Parts: sequence; structure tokens; C-alpha cells
Amino acid sequence: MALERVTDVVDCHHHLWGTKTHPWLQSVAETGHCAGPFRTILEYGVEDYMADAQSFNVSKSVHVQAHYSGQPVEETKWLQEIADKYGYPHGIVAYADLSQPDADSVLEQHRQYANVRGIRQMLDYHPTNSEWRQAPHDKFMTDDAWLNGLGLLQKHGLSFDIQLHVPQLQVASDVVRSHPDIQFVLNHAAFPTDLSDDGMKGWTEGLTALSRHDNIAVKMSGFNMFHHDWNKELLSPLIDTLIRVFSADRCMFASNFPVDKVNGGYSQLMSTYFDVCSDIGMSQDAVTKMFRDNALRIYKL
Repeated sequence: MALERVTDVVDCHHHLWGTKTHPWLQSVAETGHCAGPFRTILEYGVEDYMADAQSFNVSKSVHVQAHYSGQPVEETKWLQEIADKYGYPHGIVAYADLSQPDADSVLEQHRQYANVRGIRQMLDYHPTNSEWRQAPHDKFMTDDAWLNGLGLLQKHGLSFDIQLHVPQLQVASDVVRSHPDIQFVLNHAAFPTDLSDDGMKGWTEGLTALSRHDNIAVKMSGFNMFHHDWNKELLSPLIDTLIRVFSADRCMFASNFPVDKVNGGYSQLMSTYFDVCSDIGMSQDAVTKMFRDNALRIYKL
């Protein structure tokens, strides 16, 4: 029996921005970002997102922090105002530097806004490619101050979106294991950039170490940031590996728009994810979980 498209899809990873609120965008208008030039996505507001998302029956969404120009809580206030007016986004993953002494206060301020669900502080630091580094260093996950800040998320009822490169996965496994009461969400499947046999082996081993802990899920998204000529054949083994390692109960598809818009349309991308699920023999129940139910549960939407 052919799979049916999921109705009421939940897109659990997207951004809204513009050059006034996010001036860093100007620096990647022509070059400097792994996805390619941002010139066509410098202004991407909620109405732009809603127009894209309606092409794939998206009924709810989660916005993930994106280097807002002001204080972290100002981004959350801005997003909540948008959500109150338009309905989107339904969940907000905000920013906080968990290594700072004021982390508890910042988290408390974020929690004043109804749609806040979690925190992301980007930890991705590639050991050899300086262009693939969002974090200033690779010491956060072994730093006592940062780990103490991470522990505060339980107190505030917040999840943590953890963004890493493959070489960081083993250390991340220790962090996830030692914080069993915090829900972690691995962003962009830890960027499987190396698709050679050795690269896939290392990626799978790192994912397997993480998957042993029940308190982590994974977003299947962002693949075309590094693989601009993506297609179903490229995505299929990546998605198949993620589902085999984490199971359909802990995998979620997401658009990563507008970043992934640089290399494809919304319906094109999400339809390809759906087609891969059909090709690898996923059940209707599993597909519904990965396109909707898991995000509803994990982000408490």
C-alpha cells in the first residue's frame, strides 16, 4: 500500500530574519556560508515562511535561534510577538550562553514567553576546517561552568538543541548520559559531510554512541548545506542510517528554511524526504511520527 502524505506536518527547525534584526546576514550575502550565497534569503519573514510551508501541509513550526542583533531575550520577545499575530512559530528554541554567570537569569527571562520550549547554543567546532566552526572553541562540553549552566535547563523545563560535528559526538554522548532529565535534540544529524566509507563509518559510530541514551532525538535536516547537488539517492542512505540508529520514535524531519532554500524549494525538499521513506519501506505510522508526532511530543506543542 502506498504511503499517504502526512497532514498537519510539524516543521521543527526553521528561522526568521532580516538584515536589520540579523545584520550578520550581509557578511554571507555572496560568500562565507557552507550553504552558499544568502543573497536571495536576506529578508525572510513569517509570511515568507508561511508561503513556503503551506506547500507541504505544515500546521505548526519551531523557530531556532539565529544570532539576533540584540540581547538573547530580545529575539524571543520579537518571535513571541510574531507568533501572537500570525500563529507561527508555535515553538521557540532560544539562545543562552550557558557558560555565563547570568545563565539562570537569562533562562528565567526566556520562560516568560509562552512559546519558548528550549535552548540552542551552537557547539559545532570542526577540528580542521575553520569555516565550519560556529563555536569559538571546543571546550564547552568539558567545562564545569558550562555543564552547570546546562543543568539549569531541567529546573526551567527546557530542552537543549545540540549542534555538533561528527568528531564531537563521543564527548557529547557523555554529556547526554550525565543529564538524563534533559531532552536533547541533535541538530542537522551532526553534519555528515564525509560520505566516503570511512566517513560514514565514523558518523554512524558517533550516532550509535548517542543513541544509547533515551533522552536524545535527532533532526533529519540541513543535508544540502554541504551537499549542494543533493538528490534522493544521496539522502537515502543518510536517512536510512538515522532511522536504523535512533528508530522512527526519535527522528524528526525539518526544513532548515530559509538556509536550505539556497539549494532547493520547500516542497521539493520535504517531498524528497517523504519519497525516501517510501523507498526504504517505512510504515505509515513511522512516517507520521517523523513528520509530525515526534515533534509535537518532544517540543510539547
